[in-house]
Parts: sequence; structure tokens; C-alpha cells
Amino acid sequence: MLDFLTAPKLPSTSLAISETHLAMVGLRPRGKNLEVRHMGVMQIPAGLVRPHFTEPNVSNEATLIDYLTRTAEQSELKRLRKLSVALPEASARSFVVALDSEPSSRAELNQMLEWKAERNLGCKPADVRMTSRRLETLSGKSNWLVAAAHEKVLEQYERIFDEMGWQAGLVAPQHLGEAQWLIRAEIPEDQAMVSLNPRGFTVVIVRGREPILVREIVCAPEEREDEFYRLMIYYRDRLLPESGSGMVSRLLTIGSPEEQDSFRRTFEAALERHPVMLNPNSLGFNLNSNAPFNRVAAAAGLASLGC
Repeated sequence: MLDFLTAPKLPSTSLAISETHLAMVGLRPRGKNLEVRHMGVMQIPAGLVRPHFTEPNVSNEATLIDYLTRTAEQSELKRLRKLSVALPEASARSFVVALDSEPSSRAELNQMLEWKAERNLGCKPADVRMTSRRLETLSGKSNWLVAAAHEKVLEQYERIFDEMGWQAGLVAPQHLGEAQWLIRAEIPEDQAMVSLNPRGFTVVIVRGREPILVREIVCAPEEREDEFYRLMIYYRDRLLPESGSGMVSRLLTIGSPEEQDSFRRTFEAALERHPVMLNPNSLGFNLNSNAPFNRVAAAAGLASLGC
């Protein structure tokens, strides 16, 4: 059930689940851009979805099924069967793993990735479903993008989707769905995405078509700027090519206008440059200005993989 960015044919309709909203989006091409074919966004009761990596997320499955049905009806999808799904932040995780040596076999690679995953996730590899994708070599090291979700979490969502008659063709962490907007742009310079959530924020830095950094940060709202500043300094000192060329030039912040402005100022202080602030139109997404991009970005990003 868990996969990302690698499936040969993906649905053009996706669902994003967060602890506050459900968003269902269907896309279609319009020239070089994408536009909405179907869209439904619905707020859900507090406490219905409680994001957690090792425990079931949904407090009342029947109630969530009701809200999923209403979201599909709002999006005018009558015969939905297959879709992609973005799970809430903290319910599924991803990270970039650097290996000091090249594995001599697939078995050795799996052992190395499982050891790294156990250290990152804090649980046994046997308890999670994990998938990996090789990235470009950085600083002489073999790098892999790893995504993982716990069996207990996936089993509950699978049960709910089975009840709906839906098949999840792709399941990914929310931030990978959102970062797809940067990946599909194929910009030579590095790009950064910041996605805000009630517990903190997630940063994904993309180089070309690949994430080179994924960092999920849990912190109080008043600590966000300091945490982001430190992360940008780490990027500047550790991940930027020695030539200094290609430094992050574009910033996508998924949050309120006030949060976007706050992270822009912190970016400028850390890297001493003004970023291009990205929005749906600059990303090739023909979205009505009244539509809530921060609610639909993950679902639309996964749906773009099927267009």
C-alpha cells in the first residue's frame, strides 16, 4: 500500500487527510498546466483524526467514513474506485539516508536501510512498511529517500477504505505530496518547501527532481523561526555544492499569509538572499484564488502524478 513517486500509472484523483480537514482533488491537464476537475474540502471534528506514527489515527471509523462520503459527494465524484492518499503529518514519515559505503548486495542494502530506519523511527523494521528510492550521490555518499508507515496505522486506513470500496493505489506522507509541486517543476536551482502543522513544520529541499533533505520538526509556534533559521544554516554549510551555485532560490510555504511572511523573513536572514515566493499559478496549477491551496496542496500534488 505504501509507495511514492515510482508507480508507473497513478490515479489522477487523490485524497489528503489531516487532523482538521479532508481534501479530495481530481486534476486534468490544460496545456502545460494543470487544472481542477473535481474538488471537495471538508472540515472534520476535533479529535476525529489524531496523527500518530505507531497508533491507529481514527477515533471513530464510522464518523470518518461519513465525512469521506460527504467529501466525495462535494467533489462530485460518483464512481470513485482508485485514488492516491496523503496521510497526516506524523502518521507517515520520510527521510534521506546517507550511506558511508556502497552495499555489496541488495540484502546488505536492506540491512543498512533498516538499521538507519530503526534509528530514525524508534521502532522495529518488522513493525513498519518501508519503501526506498536511490538518489543522486552527494559528497561521495550513497543517498536514499526512505518512506515508512506503521502497520497499525495502515491497517486502520485500509479497513476504512475497504468499507468505502476504494483502493489506495499510492500512499505517501503529506509532505511528499506537497513537495511534488517542486519536483515536477524541474528547476536546476534548489527549491525549498515549508509545510506548517499544529505541532511544528516540515521542510523539504528539492534539487532537480529529487529531495535532498526532509526534516520534520516538532516545536512550539514561538520556536518555529529559530528552528527554521538553524536548518537553513545547516543546508548552507553542509548541503550546498562547494561552488556555492544553485542555492535555494524558490520558497513554497504552505500556511497562512502571516506564516508565509515569517518564514520568508527568516529565509532572508539565514541565506542573505530574497527568495521567489511560490504560489499555485507559478507552479503551473490553475487554481481559483478563493480555493484553499494550503488544504489541497498535498492531494493535488499526488493527483498531478496521474496527469
